[in-house]
Amino acid sequence: MAPVTVQVLSAFVVLLTLGSSVHCNPFFGNNYVLPQGARLAGAANTVVRNLDAAQTQVRLSLGNPTASELLRAGATALRDYVGNTTLVMGQMFREVAQVAVDRSTAPAVVFTRLSLAVQGVSEWNRNLSQSLDVFKVAFNYDENSNTASYMEHLRNSFYKNVQELSGVLQRLGDAILVVAGQPLNTQQFLQVVSANGTLQQLLDVVEATVHLSGDYSSSVGKLVAAVRAANDFQTRSYSLLRTNQASINTNVDRYSTASNASFYRFLTAADSLFTHLKDTNESFVFRWPLLFSPAVQDKLNLLNHSIDHLTWNLMQRTVKVAQNLQRTSALFKEGNNPLNYLREETDLFARVMLDVLHGENYCATGFVTTFNTLPQQVATLLAGCLNDQTTLENQGAGQLVTLANSFLRPYVTVIYGRLNICFQQPFDKMTECLDNIVATIDFRGKFFLLDLASQLFFEQVQEELPTCNDRVLEFVRNSGLRESCQIYNAVAT
Repeated sequence: MAPVTVQVLSAFVVLLTLGSSVHCNPFFGNNYVLPQGARLAGAANTVVRNLDAAQTQVRLSLGNPTASELLRAGATALRDYVGNTTLVMGQMFREVAQVAVDRSTAPAVVFTRLSLAVQGVSEWNRNLSQSLDVFKVAFNYDENSNTASYMEHLRNSFYKNVQELSGVLQRLGDAILVVAGQPLNTQQFLQVVSANGTLQQLLDVVEATVHLSGDYSSSVGKLVAAVRAANDFQTRSYSLLRTNQASINTNVDRYSTASNASFYRFLTAADSLFTHLKDTNESFVFRWPLLFSPAVQDKLNLLNHSIDHLTWNLMQRTVKVAQNLQRTSALFKEGNNPLNYLREETDLFARVMLDVLHGENYCATGFVTTFNTLPQQVATLLAGCLNDQTTLENQGAGQLVTLANSFLRPYVTVIYGRLNICFQQPFDKMTECLDNIVATIDFRGKFFLLDLASQLFFEQVQEELPTCNDRVLEFVRNSGLRESCQIYNAVAT
């Protein structure tokens, strides 16, 4: 406190001297502005211009992002941050500029106005905390809060400068008390306090704020441009994702229709085969039932059992095929598919693009073009898998129809033709003839062939289709931002 007291007393002595000579000293003419006062006004006005420039950039260039809620929230928080700063800090430094060149108002009046402006900074500091909390969410990626941290640094730096300014104002207030009642205008008062360095201290604080406000205005400009770029990127990326997802959905629906048609073609052939076999068997059995030994009856009954068993399996397979198609459709349309992964990457990428206050991430910026090619590549790769699957199932259905119509149906026809030969034998030889022939018949094995083939061509082949999704997903991951952008990797780790 001692140095301050000495300064106040010194100011008091000088001011008393000044008060006795003010009327005869031309130095204190109404048009005179102190050089330090002019510098102070220029510095304060520069701060105001920088603050206004930041506000103008936000008002004219930021717009209202439409791509995502996070970007909208971040843009709103940025408007609040800049709006509050321009309002409170701008008013305070306008008052400083006015103080610096005032030639008509008493010091107590102008410095009271300035002190009131300073008092509003505490509320400004609290209000900006809300914006910073939003920044930490909206502009954060992988626990990286560069943007929020830098904006907080700017807020804290402004606040520190204001605290220093407040300390200088306290000393000026003490000096004003000394000259209470003296006929001095503000310029005359500033001339006195310049003698003990207080005016220079005020100038130092404001000139430091010039540099800070320039950094602030530049940072706001970069962030506004980054928000716009991120919004443009996100909007275009989402559009590409929707377009290519629609293409994938169309291909999935086309595949599902073709798969159902192929399977139905096989079921139609199988049903026709089963009807023919049952009719043939029943017609044969009812001709000479008394001639059949137990072995012959068992073998003929086995044919019916084999048909019934295969019919049951195909019913189960129909359900399983339908379930596979449903799961595949859900996976390719809305599940853990490559385009959903790219959507998550888009959100990450947009946040990375916002990290421009610690130096631009050139890898991320340059990767936009490559990134935008990925949705179409995904759609093309998946379309290839679905087309191959459609072809495979169509060929499989053709093979199964051939197996049913060109092998099993003739096989059974031939077997019954051979059995009919027995009826041309002498009566006492018919039973022996039938026993010898049925001993060579393997209905179960032949029908198992159709059962197994239908499982391979439909059920198992369809179960392998999701591996295509896995392969394409791995391709996207290997081609995506995390794997391709080494600068980003260095930042993230």
